[in-house]
Amino acid sequence: MRKLTLFAGALGLTLAVAASPASAASDRSFTKTFPVPADATLRLANLAGRIELSQAPGSELKVEAHVFAEGKDAAETRRLLDQMSWVEGRDKKGNPEWALSYPVNDYRGFAYPGSGRGERHDEPGVLERLLESFNLGNQSTGTYLGKRVSVYGSPGASVPVLYADLKIALPATGKVRVRNLIGPVDGGDLAGDLVVDTGSGAVKIDGFTGNLYVDTGSGSVKLGRARGETKVDTGSGGIRVAELVGNGDLDTGSGSVQVEKVAAGKLRIDTGSGSVSVQNGQVGTLTADTGSGSIHVIDVEVETFSGDTGSGSVTLQSSLAGARDVHIDTGSGSVTIVAGANASFDLVADQGSGRLSVGYDDAVLKKEGNRVVGAQRGSKQTRIVIETGSGGCSISPKT
Repeated sequence: MRKLTLFAGALGLTLAVAASPASAASDRSFTKTFPVPADATLRLANLAGRIELSQAPGSELKVEAHVFAEGKDAAETRRLLDQMSWVEGRDKKGNPEWALSYPVNDYRGFAYPGSGRGERHDEPGVLERLLESFNLGNQSTGTYLGKRVSVYGSPGASVPVLYADLKIALPATGKVRVRNLIGPVDGGDLAGDLVVDTGSGAVKIDGFTGNLYVDTGSGSVKLGRARGETKVDTGSGGIRVAELVGNGDLDTGSGSVQVEKVAAGKLRIDTGSGSVSVQNGQVGTLTADTGSGSIHVIDVEVETFSGDTGSGSVTLQSSLAGARDVHIDTGSGSVTIVAGANASFDLVADQGSGRLSVGYDDAVLKKEGNRVVGAQRGSKQTRIVIETGSGGCSISPKT
């Protein structure tokens, strides 16, 4: 009861603080245009805030910065706002980089109230806002302007509120790299050669044509139509691509990966823990690897397919008309192959425990004693190797 009373008192204090005017809070906006070099990469960096990407005509990049600050008094707030401008420096690899000039020599860190919901694309409700207000320990740390800087979810005695929301209009030519230590990134229908690098925050882009590389330490990635060379790497978070055209490399430490439509020469998918789903289309070489989770390849024509899961089932639904090699390995889980009526194959199964079922009446079965360990059919065009520690296996025509 005493804890509940203390919580109620703290909650009442929070409500009172939230309701009182933040007289020291203020903001300002400014715009800068950068020419994008033809033979180098234009790099932009922000410590914290939301980034919105849009397409721009011509060969110049235009960025509008909306800076928010709140110090202990109006004078400190004004100093924080006045110090913010674009300065040219170096990233941690020594590359030229334009960065917003957070006063990293004067403060040990800054507060970004939106950091508690960096993976959201919707606004939190009232209860979520109240709960976030108690998240005083929320902290992200990274290198910015050559200093180790922390971003907190709430301000403190020596941690003022300071962050910048950016609206960046990208040209379709030249190479651009956008780095954000913490905060979500949203983009419309874009084209060009783009790297999005965020320490923590969700990334959502409606469509992209060209070379796209998304790298986030923690956060989900959602892409619409990706056309060209697409690479996504997230330490923790799901990846979803509505349509992938070209080559793709999708990697997450933890989270599911989903490609809803595909036309790719090469597609590699790797997740430490999470399911993999690829649907509707064709892939020359498809590699799917998950430490724990199922793999489903549905209505996809492949030439080469490799599916590997430590624990989980694997389903391949393909006519196999152009397939040469299929290799499926699962530590624990079943394997299901649904092929075309005219599929020709040479299948070998190595199963610790489980039964091989062949649904083609004219297939020639390979046996070891009474156990079926493989099957051949037609010209044996497709080489199929199945390895399971524990789990059944079946191959049959689509009905």
